[in-house]
Amino acid sequence: MLETAANFIAEKGAAFVASQIISVVAAALLLASFQQRTHRRIVVIQAMSGLLFGTQYFLLGAYEGMVCNLVGMARAVTYSFRGKSKFVDSIACPIIFAAAFVASSIVTYKNLFSLLPMGAMVLASFVLWSPKTQRLRALTLPSSFMWLVYNAANSSYVACLTEVLCEISIVIGLIRFRDKKAKH
Repeated sequence: MLETAANFIAEKGAAFVASQIISVVAAALLLASFQQRTHRRIVVIQAMSGLLFGTQYFLLGAYEGMVCNLVGMARAVTYSFRGKSKFVDSIACPIIFAAAFVASSIVTYKNLFSLLPMGAMVLASFVLWSPKTQRLRALTLPSSFMWLVYNAANSSYVACLTEVLCEISIVIGLIRFRDKKAKH
């Protein structure tokens, strides 16, 4: 068993193995975020997850995913002040972050797959800005699919599983926190 693990690490490389381990922790945080009751808690936990996913993408050499996650981390921290800052509450805020994602994708462009993080994060810039947590959960599904395809293209296997689990977690959150009046 130990020899098999050593052979796997030798074949894939320590950076690859470390990236997958970091991805597990990032995934746990991301999945937990959708079970939070408040918008602020969702975005703060997603910021921590973004930092770890950014590190994971760096180790894989997937720099567009890394940069998008680091900008996404700054976005999540900024959005945690929604309702407390006129700038964050203005439409200019998500527009500026969307522009930052487009600019970062131009700088890190490698192939068509490298456009997927940009698309996911531009969409998420407006979705996460919305103070309505149920809308946030539901509209995160398309960006999750974009990340799923990007992760598969970059051998980020744990992150692929994360996106599938993320979508399940979102559906659970939608059901768990649905408007009780809408059921009648």
